[in-house]
Amino acid sequence: MKKNLYIALAFVLSGTNSFAQFRLEHLDLSVTGGSDGIGFELATPINDRFRIRTGASFFSKSSNDIKFDIEVGEFDPKLTLEQNKALSAEKFNKIATTLGGVTGEKLNQQVNIIRDISFNNFKLLFDFYPWQNKHWYITAGFYWGNNTIYKYYNTTANMTELMMVTMYNNMRKSALAEEPLITYNGHSVYLPYTFTSDIVDYGDMSIVIGQYKHDVYAQDDILWDYDSFDPITGEVLHQKGDVRYAKGDLIHKQGDFYHMQPDENNMVKSNSKINSFRPYVGMGYEAFLTKDKRTSLSVNAGLLFIKIPRTTLHDGLEINNDLWLNNRDFEKSLPYSPPYPVFNLRITRRLF
Repeated sequence: MKKNLYIALAFVLSGTNSFAQFRLEHLDLSVTGGSDGIGFELATPINDRFRIRTGASFFSKSSNDIKFDIEVGEFDPKLTLEQNKALSAEKFNKIATTLGGVTGEKLNQQVNIIRDISFNNFKLLFDFYPWQNKHWYITAGFYWGNNTIYKYYNTTANMTELMMVTMYNNMRKSALAEEPLITYNGHSVYLPYTFTSDIVDYGDMSIVIGQYKHDVYAQDDILWDYDSFDPITGEVLHQKGDVRYAKGDLIHKQGDFYHMQPDENNMVKSNSKINSFRPYVGMGYEAFLTKDKRTSLSVNAGLLFIKIPRTTLHDGLEINNDLWLNNRDFEKSLPYSPPYPVFNLRITRRLF
């Protein structure tokens, strides 16, 4: 990255003496469109070898083609993903029937994820004409724009499902702690024993999106946030505030399935970030469309040098470093590795 920046800087500085003699004699207005979005540019020649261009480009897109299943319980690494999903679906259907009877809502197992892409840039570019044929030129410069380019979040329609996930997991904690579901004015309401025994055995609800690439250790002491009793003997398994994992303890082994739960707002979210400053190098060809040479068409191709996009989930887990994904739609939707190819067309009209 730094090497490319230095090359671009050296290219620009090579014309410094000529720039000092610059006078604004012509000004061109362009409309652009391509892989970096649609936009506009203003350009003016500095001398017979250099031209400066500045402008902006805007790219935005929204899609709703990523789907996750709500899973129940821990996945067994000894079983295939399909086998784990089949067992989970059986448990989910039983739970959905019970919760649907209580809430009057139909609980769907599938959650749809919206992907928003926003790639907006200011750009400052310098064109160099190295040959006598003034149709070809070499370009160096930079783009500057937003660093959060991808955002993922569940649809509004799935808020009910994710709220049910949180509610079910809280119900399971109450069952493990042998606490009432509701206490009001000294009266307590408990879940039916048959249901509590089932959900204790079933495990929590979550969304499984991949497996850990490496062992995960506790950075600090992690405490239990609820009491738990053995459902048969009544023996205390742990109490709220007990140490669940001491600092340095192994939490997840490499290959364990990662179970994502909704955040405090009953949503699942992630975002992808890159660097805001993005050096650019490329090449272009320009042809005049009119005899007076005031209107032209340009074809440009080049590379934007960006860092590897970092995609972080709402709980802080970084997909690039931490997970192997098992959702192909999600994996294909992530930003691909740099450099970013830029190809665009530019229609230009000379203003004066």
